[in-house]
Amino acid sequence: MEKINFFLKAELPNIDLLFGQLWDISVDGMRLMDEDGKILLVNDSFCRIFRMEKEQLLGKPFSIVYAHEEQEEALRTYQKDIRNNKLKTLFERENTLWNNRKGWFEFSNSFLTLPDGNKITLSIIKEITERKRSELELKESESRFKMLFNNANDAVFVTQLSNEKTYGDFVEVNEVACKRLGYTKDEFLQLSPSAIVSQKSINDFNLNMERLLKEGHVVYDLVHRAKDKKLIPVEINSHLFVYNDKPTVLSIARDITERKKAEEKLKHTSKLLRDLATHLQSVREEERTMIAQEIHDELGQVLTALKIQVSLLANKLNKDQEPLKEKIKSLSDLIDTSVESVQKISSKLRPGILDELGLIAAIEWQAEEFEKMTNIKCSVVLPQEELTLEENKSTAIFRILKEALTNVARHSQATQVSISLLKHQSDISLEIHDNGKGITQDQVKDFKSLGIHGMEERALVFGGQVYIEGITGKGTIVKVEIPIDEIKDVS
Repeated sequence: MEKINFFLKAELPNIDLLFGQLWDISVDGMRLMDEDGKILLVNDSFCRIFRMEKEQLLGKPFSIVYAHEEQEEALRTYQKDIRNNKLKTLFERENTLWNNRKGWFEFSNSFLTLPDGNKITLSIIKEITERKRSELELKESESRFKMLFNNANDAVFVTQLSNEKTYGDFVEVNEVACKRLGYTKDEFLQLSPSAIVSQKSINDFNLNMERLLKEGHVVYDLVHRAKDKKLIPVEINSHLFVYNDKPTVLSIARDITERKKAEEKLKHTSKLLRDLATHLQSVREEERTMIAQEIHDELGQVLTALKIQVSLLANKLNKDQEPLKEKIKSLSDLIDTSVESVQKISSKLRPGILDELGLIAAIEWQAEEFEKMTNIKCSVVLPQEELTLEENKSTAIFRILKEALTNVARHSQATQVSISLLKHQSDISLEIHDNGKGITQDQVKDFKSLGIHGMEERALVFGGQVYIEGITGKGTIVKVEIPIDEIKDVS
């Protein structure tokens, strides 16, 4: 003990010097005050923090640094706490200062009882206004995020991926997800993300997770399975990002049940309309065939009989009845012209060659007729063997060809056109290529282009498509592809 006392007496001047240096160089404010709250000593940093001079502080109540309305309460609280030995040792507080500046401060208090029984308090004060502002902004941001997160109309899932688990773990879900799928938040955090995916959709889920890892963002449709086994169609919008050095996925799931119902209803309505259009086309072809046959048989027979009677009448005329013979000859020529007209009308309604010799012969005949009528050179490339197609399918291809050639004659200003019909493994392809001025995409899409839409509808009935491409000054290509392995009963 004597050695300790001797050491303290010997080193006391050095300790005082060290304390004085620490007091002066400290970046934190330091303050000594008595049990009444009067300031005994402050350092330069304290003066800098509160923007007051030492002469203004020493011997004054410590509360002098605060706004007038805060001073009395702060002093009274301190005096009460130190008397009851309840002085807080470490705390943070927001104060309004004497110059109306608001700030946040961290207080670290140490208090000592002197040999004479008096108490003094050493306070180390840090201004933490900027840090506190950042903390409050972060809390406010988190609060806003949680509000948006939980009040979103869509289910929101946050999953974190790991090498140990294929699908990772849920780390956060919002209230909509819990309500929609019937799980509590705690139950969700125990589930694998694949647990809420319908078994039929699991392959799609896996493929899109692979896409997400490559692309960082995917949007796709999926079917969720709720806790009660209910299936819910959803649209998933997923983003990949890094959080706490781990790959994390934010997924927003929108319930598209109503949209799917509307799509199914639209598909059903479209199918009904297409079936109706198919039926109308079939009925129209039947009527054309019947009218063509009636004109050819009935009117053709009448004209033939009339031709025979006129010829018999001409044979009975005398040599001196030359003027009458001329009139009968003129009448006979008129009958011949009428027969030709009947044949043309009948062919336009329904070319007999299509029914009798098939599609290839009908295309050859149509190309020849087109060239005769328009003086547009027409070349054809056709299979050597006849195609075995359903009657309505052959009719559709022939009608599409005829409409395409009509458009060439009316609009293209072409001098030549080529037609090719090719059979592939799974479909049949018809291509009409002219060297005219070229159709524009606006013209193709124009709702007034009824002929084009008619071609598309005819092909669509059989699961086919029509492609039209125009190049300005170089012509137009119309390509029709119709499957030959999907024959439908459209009668």
